[in-house]
Amino acid sequence: MTSWKLKQIFTYLLLLSITMVFANIPQELFDQANTAYTKGQYTKAIEQYESVLSSGDFSTELYYNLGNAYWKNKQLGKAVLNFERVLKIAPSDADAAYNLAIVQEQLVDDLDVIGTFFLKDWWQSFYQSLSSMTWSILTLLTICASVGGLILWLFGEERSLKKKGFLGGLILLGLSLLLFLAARSQGNFEANSQQAIVLETAIDLKNGPDLQSTKLISIHEGLKVDLLDKIGSWYKVKLSNGEQGWLPVTAVEEI
Repeated sequence: MTSWKLKQIFTYLLLLSITMVFANIPQELFDQANTAYTKGQYTKAIEQYESVLSSGDFSTELYYNLGNAYWKNKQLGKAVLNFERVLKIAPSDADAAYNLAIVQEQLVDDLDVIGTFFLKDWWQSFYQSLSSMTWSILTLLTICASVGGLILWLFGEERSLKKKGFLGGLILLGLSLLLFLAARSQGNFEANSQQAIVLETAIDLKNGPDLQSTKLISIHEGLKVDLLDKIGSWYKVKLSNGEQGWLPVTAVEEI
C-alpha cells in the first residue's frame, strides 16, 4: 500500500472521528440541560437548550422542554413561543397544549377574538389538527384504497361489486384530494406560519413603521400576532381583535 493511500485512509478516519464527536454534542448538551432543569437551574438549562437549537438540531421534545424552562424562569413570551412551536409540528400534542393554556392565563393581554368567514375558520382548524406528515400518509393510504376500488370495478365479475368498487373508488379519490390539500396547507403553515409572539414585556403598537408614529395601544409579552407586511425593521401586524399596527422586528419572534 502506497504512502498516498495510507494518507487518504488516515484523513478519512480523522474526518469520521471528528464528525462522530460533533454529532454527539447536541445530545450531550440536551442531557446536560435536562439535568440543570431538574436541579432548578433554569437559566443554565435555557442556555444549553438554546445551544442545541443553534446547532440546527430541533424536535418537539426540545421545544417543549425549552418552553417549560422559560415558564419556570418567568419568561412567559418565550414560553408561549416554544409551546406554539411544538403545536405547529405536532398539533395533537396534549401536554404542550395544556401548558400553553396555563401560561396564557398568566398573560396581561386578554383581547377579543374576531372570527373570519366560518368556512375559512373550519378549514384552518381542520388542516392544523394534524401534522403535514400525517396528512401525507393518509393521502397515500386513501389513494391506494381508491385504486383498489377502481380495480374491483374494472375486473370484478359481479355487477354489484363492480358498482360498489366504482362508487367507492370515486369517493376515496375525492377524499384523497381533500387530504392532499390539507397536507399542503399544513406544510405551508409549518414552513411559514406568518404568526409571531411578542417578547417585549410591554411595547406600543404604532400606526406607522417608525418611532415617531402615533401609539395605538400597549401590548405585552406572550401575545400572538399575525404578520401582514414588513418595511425595514418594522412588521405590520394584526391582533386577534382585528386591530392592525406596526411593531419593531426585534419585539417579536416568528413561531
